[in-house]
Amino acid sequence: MDETEKGADRPVRVEDVARAAGVSPITVSRTLRTPDIVKPETRRRVEEAVAQTGYMVNSIASSLRSGQSTFVLVVVASLQNVHYAAAMQGMIDAFEDTRYRLTFSQARFTEELSAEQIRALLPFRPAAFVFSGIVRGDEARAYLRSLRVPILEFWGESETPVDMLVISPGRDSGRLLGEHFAEQGFERVAYIGHTGIRGQPRLEGFREALRRGGRDLALVQPAEGSVEMEDGAAIVDTVLAKLPDCDAMAFASDIMAVGALMRLQEMGRRVPDEIAIAGHGDLFFAGHTRPQVTTVHTAPYEIGRQAGTLLRTRLTDGRVDEPVIQVPISLVVRESTFRKRQKPNA
Repeated sequence: MDETEKGADRPVRVEDVARAAGVSPITVSRTLRTPDIVKPETRRRVEEAVAQTGYMVNSIASSLRSGQSTFVLVVVASLQNVHYAAAMQGMIDAFEDTRYRLTFSQARFTEELSAEQIRALLPFRPAAFVFSGIVRGDEARAYLRSLRVPILEFWGESETPVDMLVISPGRDSGRLLGEHFAEQGFERVAYIGHTGIRGQPRLEGFREALRRGGRDLALVQPAEGSVEMEDGAAIVDTVLAKLPDCDAMAFASDIMAVGALMRLQEMGRRVPDEIAIAGHGDLFFAGHTRPQVTTVHTAPYEIGRQAGTLLRTRLTDGRVDEPVIQVPISLVVRESTFRKRQKPNA
């Protein structure tokens, strides 16, 4: 717990606080790190001395000396993505009122992080690692295990997680939407979304459900990376150029789905009578468009909160009863795909 500058003077040190409080430097350190175990009178004197001297804790220096970091390094694909942003807020809320601080690093939609990339993220040893997705490279997984700190992966599926895992089941979400499309009788279906390792489970679940319903997936249109509403609008033209008789489009995000909806309305195409539209994520606006957009409810905030709670328990208690948990998903049928038999449920 070292330094801050006191005006133009030299940095204030823990020894300065100790002299002002009339206690030893180790007592100051103990008071600032674990105040609950210090006598109230001692704690009061140290707090007054801290205020008097203007001392501030240098958490990184403290971590380096003690080997007990309070920083949790969160590697997220993109903070521009509203799903990930909501999940990060859930995780932040789970760590509120703890001594741990979340530090974020953006990896974009990298399919496979290497051990070298992970080492580059380490100016110091973190208390734990969090990854928005599954760490797949054998070398990277081995390196993470060698650090001997808690590792949490979330928003992915794996039979062999590095340590802890919070699952939002991609294959099941694809299956739910595929079963609905087959039930509605759509014949010329296009899927638009991530097609790499991250997106494969959802795509395959969708394809398999269509096939079981006697339908084939007519077109897969890749949409990689972070996408916006205008991307969904632009992709409509691409899909219709490749599949002119398309009668249903399944998008990997509500953002693209709403962009596509607006483009189809601009073209004078009726949704869902001519072309049905579905998204993924159940973002707040999906239920407020006209027509309302069918989607899969994934609860990104809850995913982040449960992931944060799991990791917080591991850091404070040293263990967790269930290192792998799954956050439920559900299909939300709305007007944008409803043609027969099944009524909209939201």
